[in-house]
Amino acid sequence: MSGEFLAIIAVLFMDKFIYRLAFYKKELLKYVSSNDLLSFLIRALRRSYLPICYSQGFNPKPLISFGLPCPVGVESEQDWIDITLGKEMEKNEIMESLNSQLPKSLQFFRCERKYTNSSLISDTYGINYELKVFALIKEKLLEEVAEFKNKENVMILVRRGSKIKEINIKSFIEDMELKEIETGYFIVSLKTKKVGDSIIRGEEFLEIFSSKPLLLNQKREVILNCINC
Repeated sequence: MSGEFLAIIAVLFMDKFIYRLAFYKKELLKYVSSNDLLSFLIRALRRSYLPICYSQGFNPKPLISFGLPCPVGVESEQDWIDITLGKEMEKNEIMESLNSQLPKSLQFFRCERKYTNSSLISDTYGINYELKVFALIKEKLLEEVAEFKNKENVMILVRRGSKIKEINIKSFIEDMELKEIETGYFIVSLKTKKVGDSIIRGEEFLEIFSSKPLLLNQKREVILNCINC
């Protein structure tokens, strides 16, 4: 039997300790899909020699789970992952073991012990976005932002899977700020919350404009209700 196979057999019978870790994903790695990122992190876990636990069955898989997927092309200032280890470890030791196997544009910066079985998606409160946009007509942009802030309901159409839905985007947004950084270039800062099981994507906010500004870059930060709940 191979050493890796024997290691998998051994951790199937270990105690289980769940850790919740925050990481960032920047630069060219923003173009990596969620599925590819999962494979990338699983390989890093194996190289780190952390005592990762595996699922039961004929095809054991590492017990690792993501929260809300980060869209391709979006930089992440803070995303989360849950991993299950076979023994209790120091938080810094876990992060250092993982970070040593990862590029500088993908690093873990927070680790907490988790004591319940709640999922990252259920524990997610909302997402903060930073959108860098270019608007050809500044006055029109400012006018429509002011209108948006004064309205109670702003309905837009969004795609969810194969369906088109109409939503009230105002119910998702807790705060919104617009800042001009140079002529024609703006930073839109959004604090959004989850409504039921739904979130909004940063670029969907641009649907409020009659003439959409050009989206140049997008960053996001996932906010949890509780880190180690």
